[in-house]
Amino acid sequence: MAMVLRSALVAAVAFTAAATEAESGWGRRRTLRSTTTVTSTTTTTTSTSTTTSTTTSTTTTTTTTTTTATATTSSTTETTSSASDSFDPWLPPGQCTELSGNDYKLSWLARGYGFLDAWNFLLWDANNGASEYLNREHALAEKVVEVFDTHTILRVGGRGANLKRKTVKIETQKSWKYFLAAMRFTHVPFGCGLWPAVWTRATGVPWPEGGELDILEWANDLPSQTSLHVGESNRCQLDKDATVGAGCPAMPDMNHMDYDCVTDYPDRLGCAPNTFPLQSPAEWNMHPVTFVVERTADFIKIWRIPDYALPVDLTDDWPQPQQWDRWLVSYYPLRRSGPKCPDAENVMGPQHLIFNIALCGDWSGKIWDRSPTCTALNSPADGCRSVDPLKDKESMAHDCCTQFVYDGNSTFESDEFFRQHGYFNVSWVKVFERPG
Repeated sequence: MAMVLRSALVAAVAFTAAATEAESGWGRRRTLRSTTTVTSTTTTTTSTSTTTSTTTSTTTTTTTTTTTATATTSSTTETTSSASDSFDPWLPPGQCTELSGNDYKLSWLARGYGFLDAWNFLLWDANNGASEYLNREHALAEKVVEVFDTHTILRVGGRGANLKRKTVKIETQKSWKYFLAAMRFTHVPFGCGLWPAVWTRATGVPWPEGGELDILEWANDLPSQTSLHVGESNRCQLDKDATVGAGCPAMPDMNHMDYDCVTDYPDRLGCAPNTFPLQSPAEWNMHPVTFVVERTADFIKIWRIPDYALPVDLTDDWPQPQQWDRWLVSYYPLRRSGPKCPDAENVMGPQHLIFNIALCGDWSGKIWDRSPTCTALNSPADGCRSVDPLKDKESMAHDCCTQFVYDGNSTFESDEFFRQHGYFNVSWVKVFERPG
């Protein structure tokens, strides 16, 4: 278990790489770049995690010297919080960003035993990785998806075929043009080989002409960031000054594209205005968190709200987002960007919401050797290497990430690693719309 325990500790890792994505057909292929330095540090004294898939509940417990969180049962107990406000809570609403109205009504809900009723299971892996996505029948049979009355588990499963491991990608059957969507997590996948994402996409148009919004996305032990991807027909470059009000925190473009959201890999990466520093998903596994995204005709906002501060108006389904900006992590001022974003209303078409856990491939596999945490598990010094599958797909058997994920001889105890770390625990997903 030495390898598993060592990997469960999130090391302080400085990266000189960030990445962006696209997927053949409609997006999501990662292209490495070396213009951003991100440091993610989490110190853990004791970490134990247990997931039981044969009973009617799943429990994950993480203990530190100051915090205890039981993350996957129907109730959650916290003694403290490591989260901090993004914005000064005393700033008056509207000083830093635009505000919408209060008249949102619940229009769609995924929760409890009916969680999966309105989702499609997607099968293709356009990231050239080690993901074998399962259909609904096989995902339930393999316990890659488990549904309970209080939560739903989406996880990495056992070994598949051709150096792949079984996993899941689901997409809402319904799409929305303007909406407010909220989702509560008590656990998210985090660790080497994992490339989780919660994102939206339009269908019926070539990618990225309908827009793609990445709400959560990270690989290996990198922090998460948001990003927006559009095409030339729906072009949009954000006005930097419009992202920052007087006395408000800056939102640097973490893709270093001067806030240009047009995406054409490998040179144009899309825009990514985020409050800084970025947060490690490992922190969310100690403290349940709710993410909310709002798309209006004028702007896009994304909030990250810790459980201890979850607004009653949201839990009771009468959301008042104008009160939430202290938890804002990303703001896309579309209409305020003027002629640089000439058709703010149509930057994004109707969007489907997607949850998936990718493995290795164009991002987490290609940057494996940049993480001391990951190379401690499977190192190039032991004969593997970080393979770019777009350039050398025939060498995937030698890829460090693929070897660790598939783990054909159980050398790395990867089954146990993914059982502990490779899953979403989702309490609910809600989508609200405004009348008319």
